Amino acid sequence: MVNQWLNVRSLIPEYDLQQIYRYESINEYLKFHPVSVVEHAKSIEKWIDIPNPVLKSYKMIGRQTPLVRAYRLENQLKTNNKIYLKREDLLSNGSFKITSALPQAYYGALEGKTSVLTETAAGQTGVAAALAARLNGLDCKVFMVRTSYELKKLRRLMMEMYGAEVLASPSEQTNTGRALIAKGESNGSIALATSEVMESISENSYSFNIAGSLLDFVLTYNTVVGLEVIKQLDKEKVQPDIIVGCVGGGSSFGGFALPLLDHYKDHLTQVICTESSSIPTLTKGTYGYDHPDGEGVGNKLLMYSLGYDFKPPAMHASGLRYHAASPIVSYFVNRGVIQAKAYDEKEAMLSAIDFSRTEGVIASPESSYTIHAIKKLCQEYDNKNIVAVITGNGQLDLESYGVFL
Repeated sequence: MVNQWLNVRSLIPEYDLQQIYRYESINEYLKFHPVSVVEHAKSIEKWIDIPNPVLKSYKMIGRQTPLVRAYRLENQLKTNNKIYLKREDLLSNGSFKITSALPQAYYGALEGKTSVLTETAAGQTGVAAALAARLNGLDCKVFMVRTSYELKKLRRLMMEMYGAEVLASPSEQTNTGRALIAKGESNGSIALATSEVMESISENSYSFNIAGSLLDFVLTYNTVVGLEVIKQLDKEKVQPDIIVGCVGGGSSFGGFALPLLDHYKDHLTQVICTESSSIPTLTKGTYGYDHPDGEGVGNKLLMYSLGYDFKPPAMHASGLRYHAASPIVSYFVNRGVIQAKAYDEKEAMLSAIDFSRTEGVIASPESSYTIHAIKKLCQEYDNKNIVAVITGNGQLDLESYGVFL
Protein backbone atom coordinates (compact mmCIF):
# COMPACT_ATOMS: atom_id res chain seq x y z
CA MET A 1 0.00 0.00 0.00
CA VAL A 2 1.14 3.57 -0.74
CA ASN A 3 2.17 5.22 2.55
CA GLN A 4 2.99 8.75 1.38
CA TRP A 5 1.17 11.47 -0.53
CA LEU A 6 2.92 13.30 -3.36
CA ASN A 7 2.58 17.02 -2.65
CA VAL A 8 1.36 18.50 -5.94
CA ARG A 9 2.69 21.93 -4.95
CA SER A 10 6.23 20.52 -5.15
CA LEU A 11 5.77 20.07 -8.92
CA ILE A 12 5.47 23.85 -9.46
CA PRO A 13 8.45 26.28 -9.31
CA GLU A 14 8.22 28.43 -6.17
CA TYR A 15 8.00 31.70 -8.12
CA ASP A 16 5.01 30.40 -10.07
CA LEU A 17 3.34 29.23 -6.84
CA GLN A 18 3.65 32.75 -5.50
CA GLN A 19 1.90 34.07 -8.60
CA ILE A 20 -0.89 31.48 -8.38
CA TYR A 21 -1.59 32.37 -4.75
CA ARG A 22 -0.96 36.11 -4.87
CA TYR A 23 -4.23 36.81 -3.05
CA GLU A 24 -4.12 33.76 -0.80
CA SER A 25 -4.30 34.28 2.97
CA ILE A 26 -3.39 31.77 5.66
CA ASN A 27 -6.29 33.16 7.70
CA GLU A 28 -8.67 32.32 4.86
CA TYR A 29 -7.66 28.66 5.09
CA LEU A 30 -7.67 28.55 8.90
CA LYS A 31 -11.30 29.63 9.02
CA PHE A 32 -12.53 26.63 7.10
CA HIS A 33 -10.02 23.76 7.45
CA PRO A 34 -8.05 21.94 10.18
CA VAL A 35 -4.59 23.34 10.99
CA SER A 36 -2.78 20.19 9.76
CA VAL A 37 -4.61 20.45 6.45
CA VAL A 38 -3.63 24.11 6.19
CA GLU A 39 0.02 23.15 6.79
CA HIS A 40 -0.22 20.69 3.89
CA ALA A 41 -1.90 23.38 1.80
CA LYS A 42 1.14 25.64 2.31
CA SER A 43 3.94 23.03 2.18
CA ILE A 44 6.30 22.60 -0.75
CA GLU A 45 7.94 19.39 0.58
CA LYS A 46 7.61 16.65 -2.03
CA TRP A 47 6.39 13.84 0.24
CA ILE A 48 3.91 13.83 3.15
CA ASP A 49 3.59 10.74 5.35
CA ILE A 50 0.10 9.23 5.61
CA PRO A 51 -0.90 8.68 9.29
CA ASN A 52 -1.51 5.05 10.30
CA PRO A 53 -5.20 5.62 11.20
CA VAL A 54 -5.78 6.99 7.69
CA LEU A 55 -3.93 4.03 6.15
CA LYS A 56 -6.21 1.67 8.10
CA SER A 57 -9.27 3.56 6.87
CA TYR A 58 -7.96 3.40 3.30
CA LYS A 59 -7.65 -0.36 3.58
CA MET A 60 -11.15 -0.60 5.06
CA ILE A 61 -12.82 1.23 2.17
CA GLY A 62 -10.99 -0.75 -0.53
CA ARG A 63 -7.66 0.86 -1.31
CA GLN A 64 -5.76 -0.08 -3.38
CA THR A 65 -8.21 -0.22 -6.27
CA PRO A 66 -7.41 -2.44 -9.28
CA LEU A 67 -5.91 -1.38 -12.58
CA VAL A 68 -7.55 -3.55 -15.24
CA ARG A 69 -6.99 -4.12 -18.95
CA ALA A 70 -10.16 -3.38 -20.95
CA TYR A 71 -9.85 -6.24 -23.46
CA ARG A 72 -13.49 -6.22 -24.57
CA LEU A 73 -13.41 -2.47 -25.18
CA GLU A 74 -10.25 -2.89 -27.25
CA ASN A 75 -11.95 -5.57 -29.34
CA GLN A 76 -15.09 -3.51 -29.76
CA LEU A 77 -13.07 -0.48 -30.90
CA LYS A 78 -10.94 -2.71 -33.18
CA THR A 79 -7.81 -1.05 -31.87
CA ASN A 80 -4.20 -2.13 -31.36
CA ASN A 81 -3.93 0.25 -28.41
CA LYS A 82 -3.86 -1.25 -24.93
CA ILE A 83 -6.42 0.34 -22.60
CA TYR A 84 -5.90 0.26 -18.82
CA LEU A 85 -8.59 1.49 -16.41
CA LYS A 86 -8.04 2.55 -12.80
CA ARG A 87 -11.27 1.42 -11.10
CA GLU A 88 -12.04 4.02 -8.42
CA ASP A 89 -15.70 3.08 -8.79
CA LEU A 90 -15.00 -0.07 -6.73
CA LEU A 91 -14.40 1.78 -3.45
CA SER A 92 -17.07 1.15 -0.80
CA ASN A 93 -18.55 4.64 -1.14
CA GLY A 94 -18.56 4.38 -4.94
CA SER A 95 -15.96 7.00 -5.89
CA PHE A 96 -12.43 8.36 -5.44
CA LYS A 97 -13.70 11.21 -3.23
CA ILE A 98 -13.26 9.24 0.00
CA THR A 99 -9.47 9.27 -0.57
CA SER A 100 -9.17 12.96 0.32
CA ALA A 101 -12.17 13.10 2.68
CA LEU A 102 -10.69 10.59 5.15
CA PRO A 103 -7.52 12.54 6.02
CA GLN A 104 -9.46 15.81 6.23
CA ALA A 105 -11.92 14.23 8.70
CA TYR A 106 -9.08 12.59 10.64
CA TYR A 107 -7.18 15.86 11.12
CA GLY A 108 -10.38 17.72 12.05
CA ALA A 109 -11.29 15.19 14.73
CA LEU A 110 -7.70 15.19 16.01
CA GLU A 111 -7.94 18.95 16.57
CA GLY A 112 -11.19 18.79 18.51
CA LYS A 113 -13.67 19.72 15.79
CA THR A 114 -17.10 18.15 16.12
CA SER A 115 -18.87 18.61 12.80
CA VAL A 116 -18.24 18.58 9.08
CA LEU A 117 -19.92 20.95 6.63
CA THR A 118 -19.50 20.37 2.93
CA GLU A 119 -20.93 21.11 -0.49
CA THR A 120 -21.73 18.58 -3.19
CA ALA A 121 -22.99 18.58 -6.75
CA ALA A 122 -23.18 15.05 -8.16
CA GLY A 123 -23.26 13.77 -4.58
CA GLN A 124 -19.93 11.97 -4.50
CA THR A 125 -18.26 14.54 -2.24
CA GLY A 126 -21.26 14.51 0.07
CA VAL A 127 -21.25 10.72 0.33
CA ALA A 128 -17.49 10.69 0.98
CA ALA A 129 -17.75 13.43 3.62
CA ALA A 130 -20.66 11.68 5.33
CA LEU A 131 -18.74 8.40 5.55
CA ALA A 132 -15.44 10.03 6.57
CA ALA A 133 -17.23 12.02 9.27
CA ARG A 134 -18.94 8.93 10.62
CA LEU A 135 -15.69 6.93 10.72
CA ASN A 136 -14.09 9.74 12.73
CA GLY A 137 -16.98 10.35 15.15
CA LEU A 138 -18.14 13.63 13.60
CA ASP A 139 -21.53 15.07 12.69
CA CYS A 140 -22.05 16.00 9.04
CA LYS A 141 -24.23 18.45 7.14
CA VAL A 142 -24.22 18.55 3.34
CA PHE A 143 -25.43 21.41 1.11
CA MET A 144 -26.39 19.60 -2.11
CA VAL A 145 -26.96 21.50 -5.35
CA ARG A 146 -30.74 21.58 -5.75
CA THR A 147 -30.86 20.06 -9.24
CA SER A 148 -28.89 17.05 -7.96
CA TYR A 149 -30.86 16.95 -4.70
CA GLU A 150 -34.03 16.48 -6.73
CA LEU A 151 -32.61 14.14 -9.38
CA LYS A 152 -30.02 12.05 -7.53
CA LYS A 153 -32.19 10.74 -4.72
CA LEU A 154 -30.11 7.59 -4.22
CA ARG A 155 -26.95 9.59 -3.55
CA ARG A 156 -28.87 11.72 -1.07
CA LEU A 157 -30.17 8.56 0.61
CA MET A 158 -26.63 7.18 0.81
CA MET A 159 -25.47 10.29 2.68
CA GLU A 160 -28.38 9.89 5.07
CA MET A 161 -27.52 6.22 5.53
CA TYR A 162 -24.11 7.35 6.74
CA GLY A 163 -25.83 9.75 9.16
CA ALA A 164 -25.55 13.10 7.37
CA GLU A 165 -28.17 15.85 7.22
CA VAL A 166 -28.68 16.83 3.58
CA LEU A 167 -30.06 20.22 2.49
CA ALA A 168 -30.99 21.40 -0.99
CA SER A 169 -28.90 24.43 -1.97
CA PRO A 170 -29.89 27.24 -2.11
CA SER A 171 -31.38 26.57 1.34
CA GLU A 172 -33.40 28.49 3.90
CA GLN A 173 -30.74 27.86 6.56
CA THR A 174 -28.30 30.60 5.53
CA ASN A 175 -28.54 34.28 4.65
CA THR A 176 -26.81 33.45 1.36
CA GLY A 177 -29.37 30.77 0.51
CA ARG A 178 -32.37 32.90 1.45
CA ALA A 179 -31.07 35.80 -0.65
CA LEU A 180 -30.59 33.52 -3.65
CA ILE A 181 -34.08 32.05 -3.30
CA ALA A 182 -35.49 35.59 -3.11
CA LYS A 183 -33.71 36.36 -6.40
CA GLY A 184 -35.41 33.36 -8.03
CA GLU A 185 -32.35 31.07 -8.10
CA SER A 186 -33.67 27.53 -8.46
CA ASN A 187 -31.00 25.23 -9.91
CA GLY A 188 -28.14 26.15 -7.60
CA SER A 189 -24.48 25.37 -8.28
CA ILE A 190 -21.47 23.99 -6.45
CA ALA A 191 -20.07 27.51 -6.13
CA LEU A 192 -23.28 28.75 -4.47
CA ALA A 193 -23.36 25.72 -2.17
CA THR A 194 -19.76 26.53 -1.22
CA SER A 195 -20.87 30.03 -0.24
CA GLU A 196 -23.51 28.55 2.10
CA VAL A 197 -20.88 26.29 3.67
CA MET A 198 -18.47 29.19 4.22
CA GLU A 199 -21.16 31.24 5.94
CA SER A 200 -22.18 28.33 8.17
CA ILE A 201 -18.61 27.57 9.28
CA SER A 202 -18.02 31.24 10.09
CA GLU A 203 -20.82 30.94 12.65
CA ASN A 204 -19.56 27.70 14.28
CA SER A 205 -15.92 27.44 15.40
CA TYR A 206 -16.21 23.67 16.01
CA SER A 207 -17.12 22.93 12.39
CA PHE A 208 -14.87 22.65 9.34
CA ASN A 209 -15.13 22.03 5.64
CA ILE A 210 -14.23 18.81 3.86
CA ALA A 211 -13.26 20.15 0.46
CA GLY A 212 -14.03 17.88 -2.47
CA SER A 213 -12.05 19.56 -5.22
CA LEU A 214 -10.00 22.50 -6.53
CA LEU A 215 -7.62 23.07 -3.59
CA ASP A 216 -4.05 21.78 -3.61
CA PHE A 217 -4.33 19.63 -0.49
CA VAL A 218 -7.32 17.79 -1.99
CA LEU A 219 -5.24 16.90 -5.05
CA THR A 220 -2.32 15.95 -2.80
CA TYR A 221 -4.41 13.51 -0.74
CA ASN A 222 -5.79 12.04 -3.98
CA THR A 223 -2.29 11.32 -5.35
CA VAL A 224 -2.67 7.92 -3.71
CA VAL A 225 -4.60 7.06 -6.89
CA GLY A 226 -1.77 7.92 -9.29
CA LEU A 227 0.93 6.45 -7.04
CA GLU A 228 -0.96 3.15 -6.96
CA VAL A 229 -1.13 3.20 -10.77
CA ILE A 230 2.65 3.65 -11.00
CA LYS A 231 3.20 0.56 -8.81
CA GLN A 232 0.65 -1.42 -10.81
CA LEU A 233 2.14 -0.43 -14.17
CA ASP A 234 5.67 -1.22 -12.96
CA LYS A 235 4.49 -4.67 -11.90
CA GLU A 236 3.15 -5.24 -15.43
CA LYS A 237 6.31 -3.71 -16.94
CA VAL A 238 4.15 -1.19 -18.81
CA GLN A 239 4.80 2.50 -19.42
CA PRO A 240 1.86 4.77 -20.28
CA ASP A 241 1.89 6.73 -23.53
CA ILE A 242 -1.40 8.56 -22.98
CA ILE A 243 -3.24 9.30 -19.73
CA VAL A 244 -6.85 10.48 -19.61
CA GLY A 245 -9.30 11.68 -16.97
CA CYS A 246 -12.22 14.06 -16.51
CA VAL A 247 -12.10 17.48 -14.84
CA GLY A 248 -14.77 19.31 -12.87
CA GLY A 249 -12.72 21.05 -10.21
CA GLY A 250 -9.70 18.86 -10.94
CA SER A 251 -9.39 16.67 -7.83
CA SER A 252 -9.67 13.25 -9.49
CA PHE A 253 -7.60 14.19 -12.52
CA GLY A 254 -4.92 15.89 -10.44
CA GLY A 255 -4.61 13.00 -8.01
CA PHE A 256 -4.48 10.47 -10.84
CA ALA A 257 -2.49 12.27 -13.52
CA LEU A 258 0.08 14.44 -11.72
CA PRO A 259 2.05 11.54 -10.16
CA LEU A 260 2.16 9.86 -13.59
CA LEU A 261 3.17 13.12 -15.24
CA ASP A 262 6.02 13.49 -12.74
CA HIS A 263 7.14 9.84 -13.01
CA TYR A 264 6.78 9.26 -16.77
CA LYS A 265 7.27 12.80 -18.11
CA ASP A 266 9.95 11.76 -20.61
CA HIS A 267 7.81 8.97 -22.06
CA LEU A 268 4.29 10.41 -22.27
CA THR A 269 2.83 11.31 -25.65
CA GLN A 270 -0.24 13.09 -24.31
CA VAL A 271 -1.88 13.99 -21.00
CA ILE A 272 -5.56 14.71 -21.62
CA CYS A 273 -8.27 16.06 -19.36
CA THR A 274 -11.87 16.01 -20.53
CA GLU A 275 -14.78 18.30 -19.73
CA SER A 276 -18.29 19.04 -20.94
CA SER A 277 -18.83 21.46 -23.80
CA SER A 278 -21.70 22.83 -21.68
CA ILE A 279 -19.18 23.94 -19.00
CA PRO A 280 -15.97 24.48 -21.04
CA THR A 281 -13.82 25.84 -18.19
CA LEU A 282 -10.44 24.74 -19.53
CA THR A 283 -11.19 25.02 -23.24
CA LYS A 284 -13.03 28.38 -23.30
CA GLY A 285 -12.51 29.85 -19.83
CA THR A 286 -10.16 32.71 -18.97
CA TYR A 287 -6.82 32.07 -17.25
CA GLY A 288 -6.73 34.70 -14.53
CA TYR A 289 -7.56 35.47 -10.92
CA ASP A 290 -11.07 34.57 -9.80
CA HIS A 291 -13.02 33.62 -6.69
CA PRO A 292 -13.56 29.90 -5.93
CA ASP A 293 -17.06 30.47 -4.50
CA GLY A 294 -20.22 31.76 -6.14
CA GLU A 295 -20.59 34.95 -4.12
CA GLY A 296 -17.10 36.39 -4.60
CA VAL A 297 -16.14 36.02 -0.93
CA GLY A 298 -13.14 33.63 -1.09
CA ASN A 299 -9.66 34.87 -1.95
CA LYS A 300 -8.87 34.89 -5.66
CA LEU A 301 -6.78 32.11 -7.22
CA LEU A 302 -4.99 32.02 -10.58
CA MET A 303 -6.91 29.42 -12.60
CA TYR A 304 -9.09 28.85 -15.63
CA SER A 305 -12.59 30.11 -14.89
CA LEU A 306 -15.88 30.95 -16.55
CA GLY A 307 -16.46 33.59 -13.86
CA TYR A 308 -17.50 33.05 -10.24
CA ASP A 309 -21.01 34.29 -11.07
CA PHE A 310 -21.36 31.80 -13.97
CA LYS A 311 -24.70 29.99 -13.81
CA PRO A 312 -24.11 26.42 -15.06
CA PRO A 313 -26.90 24.65 -16.94
CA ALA A 314 -28.50 21.53 -15.48
CA MET A 315 -26.74 18.44 -16.79
CA HIS A 316 -26.36 14.73 -16.01
CA ALA A 317 -22.67 14.95 -15.04
CA SER A 318 -23.30 17.25 -12.08
CA GLY A 319 -19.73 16.83 -10.83
CA LEU A 320 -18.53 18.84 -13.84
CA ARG A 321 -20.78 21.85 -13.10
CA TYR A 322 -18.08 24.05 -11.58
CA HIS A 323 -17.01 27.42 -12.93
CA ALA A 324 -13.26 26.96 -12.33
CA ALA A 325 -10.52 24.33 -12.39
CA SER A 326 -7.75 23.55 -9.91
CA PRO A 327 -4.94 26.14 -9.99
CA ILE A 328 -2.37 23.34 -10.33
CA VAL A 329 -4.20 21.63 -13.21
CA SER A 330 -4.85 25.04 -14.78
CA TYR A 331 -1.13 25.84 -14.56
CA PHE A 332 -0.14 22.76 -16.57
CA VAL A 333 -2.94 23.31 -19.11
CA ASN A 334 -1.84 26.91 -19.58
CA ARG A 335 1.71 25.75 -20.28
CA GLY A 336 0.61 23.11 -22.78
CA VAL A 337 1.74 20.15 -20.66
CA ILE A 338 -1.86 18.97 -20.27
CA GLN A 339 -4.33 19.17 -23.14
CA ALA A 340 -8.00 19.88 -22.40
CA LYS A 341 -10.78 18.51 -24.61
CA ALA A 342 -14.50 19.27 -24.37
CA TYR A 343 -17.20 16.86 -25.54
CA ASP A 344 -20.94 17.01 -26.03
CA GLU A 345 -22.95 15.42 -23.22
CA LYS A 346 -25.08 13.31 -25.54
CA GLU A 347 -22.03 11.77 -27.23
CA ALA A 348 -20.37 11.12 -23.87
CA MET A 349 -23.44 9.48 -22.33
CA LEU A 350 -23.92 7.27 -25.39
CA SER A 351 -20.28 6.15 -25.10
CA ALA A 352 -20.81 5.33 -21.41
CA ILE A 353 -23.95 3.30 -22.17
CA ASP A 354 -22.07 1.42 -24.88
CA PHE A 355 -19.20 0.89 -22.41
CA SER A 356 -21.60 -0.64 -19.86
CA ARG A 357 -22.74 -3.13 -22.50
CA THR A 358 -19.15 -3.94 -23.46
CA GLU A 359 -17.19 -4.01 -20.19
CA GLY A 360 -20.13 -4.50 -17.82
CA VAL A 361 -19.23 -1.34 -15.90
CA ILE A 362 -21.79 1.41 -15.30
CA ALA A 363 -19.55 4.45 -14.85
CA SER A 364 -20.52 7.77 -13.33
CA PRO A 365 -21.73 10.35 -15.89
CA GLU A 366 -18.55 12.35 -15.21
CA SER A 367 -16.42 9.42 -16.37
CA SER A 368 -18.49 9.15 -19.56
CA TYR A 369 -16.35 11.98 -20.95
CA THR A 370 -13.20 9.97 -20.29
CA ILE A 371 -14.72 6.91 -21.98
CA HIS A 372 -15.67 9.03 -24.99
CA ALA A 373 -12.12 10.43 -25.14
CA ILE A 374 -10.69 6.89 -25.21
CA LYS A 375 -12.92 6.12 -28.17
CA LYS A 376 -11.66 9.23 -30.01
CA LEU A 377 -8.03 8.47 -29.15
CA CYS A 378 -8.31 4.98 -30.60
CA GLN A 379 -9.35 6.55 -33.89
CA GLU A 380 -6.24 8.74 -33.84
CA TYR A 381 -3.48 6.56 -32.36
CA ASP A 382 -2.16 3.05 -32.76
CA ASN A 383 -0.06 0.76 -30.55
CA LYS A 384 -0.20 3.09 -27.53
CA ASN A 385 -0.73 2.31 -23.85
CA ILE A 386 -3.73 4.38 -22.78
CA VAL A 387 -4.27 4.69 -19.01
CA ALA A 388 -7.51 6.23 -17.77
CA VAL A 389 -9.41 6.57 -14.51
CA ILE A 390 -13.04 5.64 -13.89
CA THR A 391 -13.75 8.09 -11.08
CA GLY A 392 -17.03 6.74 -9.77
CA ASN A 393 -19.79 4.17 -9.85
CA GLY A 394 -22.79 5.08 -11.99
CA GLN A 395 -25.25 2.71 -10.34
CA LEU A 396 -26.32 5.57 -8.07
CA ASP A 397 -26.76 7.76 -11.16
CA LEU A 398 -29.25 5.48 -12.87
CA GLU A 399 -31.89 8.21 -12.61
CA SER A 400 -29.68 10.38 -14.83
CA TYR A 401 -29.14 7.58 -17.32
CA GLY A 402 -32.87 6.83 -17.19
CA VAL A 403 -33.80 10.44 -17.97
CA PHE A 404 -31.23 10.43 -20.78
CA LEU A 405 -32.53 7.18 -22.29
